[in-house]
Amino acid sequence: MDRIPVYFEKYANFNRIGEPCNIALPLPKGRLREVKGIVIRNEAGEAFPTQSIVTALWEDGSVKWAYIDFICDLPENKDITYYICFDGKEEKAEEIPCEISDDGLRIEAGGEVFSFGRELDFYLNGKRAVVEGKWQAVRTGAVASVFKAYGSHGGFMDFEITVQAYRGCPWVKADYRLINREKEDFTEFESLCLKIPNTGEDRFTIGTSNCLTKYTEGENISKKIDAEYLMYDANEHFAESFYGTFFGDCSEKGRGTAATVYQVYQNFSAEICIDNREMNIKILTAEDKPLKFFRGMAKTSTVFIHKHRGISKEEVNLRSLMFQMPDRGILPYRVYEKPGCFPDIFLKKEERIREVETSLTHKFDSRGRAYGFIHWGDNIDWHYTSQGRGLGRAVWVNNEYDFGHAAFVYYVKTGLRRVLDGMLVSVRHQMDTDIVHCSDDPLRLDGQVTHSADHVSGKVEISHEWVEGLLDYYHLTADKEALDTALRMGDNIIRHLEQPRYKQKGGVNARETGWALRSLCALYSETNDERWLAPCDGIVEHLRHGKRNMACGLLPIRITR
Repeated sequence: MDRIPVYFEKYANFNRIGEPCNIALPLPKGRLREVKGIVIRNEAGEAFPTQSIVTALWEDGSVKWAYIDFICDLPENKDITYYICFDGKEEKAEEIPCEISDDGLRIEAGGEVFSFGRELDFYLNGKRAVVEGKWQAVRTGAVASVFKAYGSHGGFMDFEITVQAYRGCPWVKADYRLINREKEDFTEFESLCLKIPNTGEDRFTIGTSNCLTKYTEGENISKKIDAEYLMYDANEHFAESFYGTFFGDCSEKGRGTAATVYQVYQNFSAEICIDNREMNIKILTAEDKPLKFFRGMAKTSTVFIHKHRGISKEEVNLRSLMFQMPDRGILPYRVYEKPGCFPDIFLKKEERIREVETSLTHKFDSRGRAYGFIHWGDNIDWHYTSQGRGLGRAVWVNNEYDFGHAAFVYYVKTGLRRVLDGMLVSVRHQMDTDIVHCSDDPLRLDGQVTHSADHVSGKVEISHEWVEGLLDYYHLTADKEALDTALRMGDNIIRHLEQPRYKQKGGVNARETGWALRSLCALYSETNDERWLAPCDGIVEHLRHGKRNMACGLLPIRITR
């Protein structure tokens, strides 16, 4: 089987040795039955640590999508190509050491120990997070291990925490997700913070960067990123890929702990405070005006915790920068074409229309962006707003027409990193904010809200529920929450279709059921589960009825099992 190149652009001005990377690989039907033999090699044929899982299968049981974690060396100021090979022999490599007990989770990574007990160091409105039940291993291996736990803040506001560790790397990534299942219409947030006990008194540092990192040092220091700060902070980067970094670091006799908040400028307001008692990473600080967090919303914040020995603040900064904008490998255009997983977007090189691609890229780059803890990843629709649909409030797009999927398809065509990064931000927002995670109404539960004020004030209608971007996100990240979200949304669509108005021929327009048809077919393609096709037959029959009796000019539709 031929090797597949993975290209890394010239990126950082320093060597990254033992850098964790990943890639999502689509495969043609029948080509591969298991992923155990996948290995990453360099040009000389040297193998690097590799760990693969299957995220989707073809109907014949062969691999459709593989997610590959690997460790590689990336040079300073140079591009490099690695290769996905299929000739590897299964080796019993030692897994990342970890232990799950009644007391919590213990991970050894890069010579350091990270412990997460039943009581976590996250606080919401001053209430400490408490894990309910035991930690769970999502996946473990020699390259990457992922763990998850659930709980609340003393009975207030549910959370999910996902911790990921990498081979040979003295840091972990923690995704902390709040889910509002409270009874009230909304809850006001004043603060969400991570408090790390401070045992070091040698060096206290806060680093902030845009184009150049500036350091604040002293005995009792703090730094805040809020709306006023951003008003006077020019940014020339693509914000989904990089805006800046924001980290705190405490060191004592050459050993220290640093914490970085991911995309903090985009998810403002935030603050870091360090004194001789603790390093307080305020992921959200809304002391002047509490933030309204509506029932059914979720929000994920990501923090990197880095334990280090004998390195300077400049080296801490470099790792913090890499957390903000990690290396990403690029697959060749034709690798996406062969499997048949995408629409017919693939042209011969001489057939590409540069004017069209330039126009599409401009549309992507010039689209609106909204910043803030709730809004990042979405955009205000000024036409809907001016029409008064928000009753005086801004109307949010809420990922209308599956921007995430459109962006991913365009990334497949172009390989533009900023398009991929924009897609990841958009779909993360969709998973959290645009979907109703808690409702007493079964027709709202797990449904996607239409464009509306406050993101969640609108209706749930099958004309505005799409899952393809969620499925793309799952393949790209192996985050099963994206797949589960898509499946739950599919169940919501079916509940709607079971209502009397959808049983009556001519009772709804083709646009409404057409989007449902697209989402259900996507779920069938993803899972090969025929239950997604049963409602499709009814939709198609209604469309055929409309073509015969209502003079609707519809294109022919064929669903094959």
